[in-house]
Amino acid sequence: MKVNRMTEVETTRPIIGDRISFTLKTGEKVEAMAVKELINGTVFCAVDFLSKPYPMNHRGGTRGGYEASDLRKSLNGEILDSFPDDIRERLIPFDNGDILTIPSEREMFGKNIFAEEDEGDVMQWEPMADRHNRVAFRDGVYEWGWLRNVANSTDFATCNANGDANSDYASDSNGVRPAFILKI
Repeated sequence: MKVNRMTEVETTRPIIGDRISFTLKTGEKVEAMAVKELINGTVFCAVDFLSKPYPMNHRGGTRGGYEASDLRKSLNGEILDSFPDDIRERLIPFDNGDILTIPSEREMFGKNIFAEEDEGDVMQWEPMADRHNRVAFRDGVYEWGWLRNVANSTDFATCNANGDANSDYASDSNGVRPAFILKI
């Protein structure tokens, strides 16, 4: 794991493993790690879960996948709205138009273990090859967190508290690690 080289959002190009810190409008502090370089920016993923857990779908089930999930709506609604203005001004959308997302199983583990294959040329985020970077905390306790992939008709893929692949009922509340692209 790299030393925290970036203490605040800078205009220099971050390198994989760099971390930034900011405070949401709710007062919650977020630390995010650079996990992938792009031509026009860098993908960052929250190091730990947001303080509030979320269900993937309030009524359960996986119909429509992540694209139709309640969590996706929350990420690009109330959660995005809580981001500070100076960060929001530098966010650019992912290919599907979302500003915030969560990792996929392949981005986290390098392969799909419980879930459907990712579309396209998806690779593991380099920092996630280290189990320590896959384990995330919520309020000081390590927990399970959502991943974007459907595992079956009732479950989505998750990363469990030990940093291993698993799955969980879509109606259960789990941790959320927002990922975003910060324009350079």
